[in-house]
Amino acid sequence: MDSPRAADFESLEADWLSFDDARARILASTPPMPETEAEPMRALGRSLSRPIHARATLPAWPNSAMDGYAVRRTDFPGGNEGTVRLPVAGRSYPGSIPLRGIPTGTAVRIMTGGPLPDGFDSVIRVEHTDGEEVPGTVAVHRHDDLGKHVRAAGKDMRAGDLTVPAGAVVHSGTLPVILGSGCARVNVFRRPRVGVLSSGDELVGTEDFERVISGRGIPDTNREMIAAAVVEAGGVPVDLGIVPDDRDGFARRLESLAGLEALVTTGGASMGERDLLKRTILEFDFRLDFWRARVRPGSPVSFGHLRLADGMELPIFGLPGNPASAFVTFHVFVAPHLRARLGSPRPSGLEATARTDDELRSTPAMTQFFRVGLYTDPGAGGQARCALTGPQGSGLVRSLRDADALAVVPEGVDRVMRHDPVNVILLHGRR
Repeated sequence: MDSPRAADFESLEADWLSFDDARARILASTPPMPETEAEPMRALGRSLSRPIHARATLPAWPNSAMDGYAVRRTDFPGGNEGTVRLPVAGRSYPGSIPLRGIPTGTAVRIMTGGPLPDGFDSVIRVEHTDGEEVPGTVAVHRHDDLGKHVRAAGKDMRAGDLTVPAGAVVHSGTLPVILGSGCARVNVFRRPRVGVLSSGDELVGTEDFERVISGRGIPDTNREMIAAAVVEAGGVPVDLGIVPDDRDGFARRLESLAGLEALVTTGGASMGERDLLKRTILEFDFRLDFWRARVRPGSPVSFGHLRLADGMELPIFGLPGNPASAFVTFHVFVAPHLRARLGSPRPSGLEATARTDDELRSTPAMTQFFRVGLYTDPGAGGQARCALTGPQGSGLVRSLRDADALAVVPEGVDRVMRHDPVNVILLHGRR
């Protein structure tokens, strides 16, 4: 379908896509980012573009899970009865080769991680012995450790195992697996550079806050909020500033977007008299994929592609100007797009179920997202619960402060009663 002309904008029919259809349309337009190579520590926070496979078997030998004495069960014919004294025939430390040829009827002092001597099958914790009160001989007082505290060879990983899949984020948990797999360098996706701009004559930064105090301006809270959310989703924000309600000024910004992988705008997304964003962008080589979705807050959201001078198509997200609307639509539409480009196996983000402290009333024709805080209820066995963070008006920012998640009331449901379960989308970098 041909792109609508600027003159047609005021009569442009809204698509009113469902939430699922709008998100699916966005995810269908997510080319993967180019990959690059980095040392594991320098890849923190980035997504692997290729899987990691183990180069060695870990542990290489059966080893001890405790500090104590390695023994053979056959040297304890009395089962769990009585004290057994054994001569200590050697010592085993982490990183050493298993001792061989150790005679029966002896013990080996062993440290956590030390390889089990050949033919040994148990580790007696040191506290169940006398600790060699007589040097060179250990008295074992308790036998309930027999057959225990031995880690099998390859229990952690075997050479050739897939240890970290492509798409995984490098963090403090994946880092030791990568290093333990023997990888000095990893392949990661390049972070997408995302342009962020706000539009509107009424917006002012903190450097001009006197206008807000005097009632002649509105704080520009969206731009840095969206920039922070871009970082949480794995991207690199590029601050394009505040664009006034001026066709020429906005057109100049659109002509200088080279080097970006996406553009997120807030404001100018509705049908207001001075909302110039769409009317201006339609004068360019722009394909509008959809305009309006059945979500609340944030129904006047748009998504499309701008063809740049080099022939590349730049995804553009037009988010509403109300802060809560911009916040929600970023997390349910833009963040999945960025995660998909970074190879995430779950681009829609992490979801969970919690019981709500509040009755959540919704419009059945919409999917509605409520800003909620999460906590666990010790009186209910640690059950996950959620509570509204405050008034849910789309123009309010204080309800964002304590929001750990978005509670989702799907289309066709008019309310979720107190204490009923509700699906929640986790926020703030949980990818």
